[in-house]
Amino acid sequence: MQRLVAAIIGLFKYMKQINNQDMYVAALRVLHNQFYHSPTSARLKELEQSGLLDTWPTLGSARVLNQAIIEISHSLQRDELKEVEMDYYRLFVGPGPVLAYPWGSVYTERENLVCGESTWAFQKFCRAHGVDLQPEQTGPTDHFGLMLAILAALLEQGNDQGINELLQQHLMPWAPRMLELVCQHAATDHYRGFAKLTAQLLDCLVNERALLISQKVLYF
Repeated sequence: MQRLVAAIIGLFKYMKQINNQDMYVAALRVLHNQFYHSPTSARLKELEQSGLLDTWPTLGSARVLNQAIIEISHSLQRDELKEVEMDYYRLFVGPGPVLAYPWGSVYTERENLVCGESTWAFQKFCRAHGVDLQPEQTGPTDHFGLMLAILAALLEQGNDQGINELLQQHLMPWAPRMLELVCQHAATDHYRGFAKLTAQLLDCLVNERALLISQKVLYF
């Protein structure tokens, strides 16, 4: 973990242009960890002490970026691991009502189904683009955090068709709604801040590529 963070910090310090592919890949890997894995004391300590947030690239609004960094930094200084962990489970896992489901099919299926038709469509997309789906945890594969990791891999490969299709058809039709719910319901500034960073990064990718996002009715 320490070597990965050190490498990412080096990239952020070196890369100056927001359209740099390596910078996007590095940022997406950090964001993947925040949404896909429950927090640990080691990960929170690394975020606080590494200087990673101080080198985060300016993607989109500098005002929103600064606000998000301040929120995350305040949470790292103020919130105990138990508070951040409870927030993670309230937002993404349960038990009880989940406040910001991380699975796309919940949003795109009328009955809020897990493993609905959109899940199978995403799996078909992965097979078509040679993505080896080996989730590190059980559950549906159309998980927001997993999609961020796959997006990073496609960027690293230079697979423009796959990048565009993932953003247009499988991620961006519902991801803004999910991130909106995180900002609305997060009990800690940790996830509220990371939701803002993620929203800005994804919007920048969409705008740079001049993509038209598939319009889907959302049910959550």
